[in-house]
Amino acid sequence: MSICCFPNCAYLSETSRMVAVYRELMKQGETPVMATHGGTYEFILKDEGIPYRIVQPHVSDERSLDYAAASRGERGYIGMGIYESGNELREHVRHEVEFFKANGISRVLIGWTQSCAISTRVLGIPLAVTHLASMVPPAMGKMGIPILEPHDRYIKRLVPESCISALYHWGMRFNMFIKPFNEIAEEFNVRPFTGALDLMMGDLTLVTDTPEILGVAKDKMEDWKPCNPRLYSRSPRLRYVGALFARLFGGLPEDVRQFLDTPKPKLYIALTSSRLDYIEAAYSLVKDMDAKSVLVTTVHGNRLNSTDTVLVKAHLPSHLVMPLVDCAVIHGGQGSTQTAIASGTPVVGFPFHGEQSMNLKLIENALAGYCLPLRYLKKTELVRKYVERILSDDSFKRNMRRLKHLQDRYNGAENAAKIIKDLC
Repeated sequence: MSICCFPNCAYLSETSRMVAVYRELMKQGETPVMATHGGTYEFILKDEGIPYRIVQPHVSDERSLDYAAASRGERGYIGMGIYESGNELREHVRHEVEFFKANGISRVLIGWTQSCAISTRVLGIPLAVTHLASMVPPAMGKMGIPILEPHDRYIKRLVPESCISALYHWGMRFNMFIKPFNEIAEEFNVRPFTGALDLMMGDLTLVTDTPEILGVAKDKMEDWKPCNPRLYSRSPRLRYVGALFARLFGGLPEDVRQFLDTPKPKLYIALTSSRLDYIEAAYSLVKDMDAKSVLVTTVHGNRLNSTDTVLVKAHLPSHLVMPLVDCAVIHGGQGSTQTAIASGTPVVGFPFHGEQSMNLKLIENALAGYCLPLRYLKKTELVRKYVERILSDDSFKRNMRRLKHLQDRYNGAENAAKIIKDLC
């Protein structure tokens, strides 16, 4: 019986996490199966030399962009509303069931491949997930529900935190988020989901963070039980594993190494899965600074030109670039944030959604960077002041190195692989 790693390749973070766990499973003597419906970052599996299977229907690059847009609340999508009808979801589930049967799959680990929440139920296969990162009930109970600017300054002033939390959890149970999933679940004669959080948590949720940084003790996290079990269609379990972030895209290109070989301040702009206008705003931010800046464009390709002060690349191994710079500009996804921590590099972050906001608030609370409203990103002179403050104050780097010491205690991929092997 085999373990299947099944990333949604629309997301770099989830693709990279599956690569890390897959490799560790191989090290531990397992023979895992890598599968995907495809997407923007499918090429990573090829580049990393990992044999993988495409489970139909294949997701095109254009359709893959819809998933990323949905996570940002764009193109009219809201939350799980990425599936406008059940046809695509139905076909994903049907082919997954056939694939799991044909390959003797006994456990499945996913990153945002939500159709597997149904297909694994059809076959009674345990499902583990990585995509909630640290956005799990014990952490939200401690930190509150992250609300993005510009709404937070109005909502938090008028509505008590306890009411915000209650509204959030009510919203996560709201039927429009899960309607397509429950319609297909009914067709396959399996239990429906009680809400979006129930859908996303799986049987086992791997918390890809550390107790010391997240601020929730290990026993409190792993002994957690729902206050109201009726809100869950399973008995969800939480397990800490530690940081899981990308170590991809090969070695450090020589032109990047030479470009950063300078006594001038050095910046890295890695706004992955971002909109082009925000990347252009970041480009405007750094192009006239007396600094050397490396900027990655990811899905937007060669839309910007390199200059004497800005080197533009499509993709780079962030884990090799960040240790060489003095400050990183990011959206605050857990992968980017944990790469910065591992590199000891302070950040200026502009979150798109609540998970990114939570990650950046942890950094800001540790005085290792800033969490700024997304709308600030287009206020060049204002943001430059925050960047320059980090460049001129060594305390930010010292504080980030303290977080690095805490994060380095855990081998996220190794811990995840061990837990998945024991999943039943």
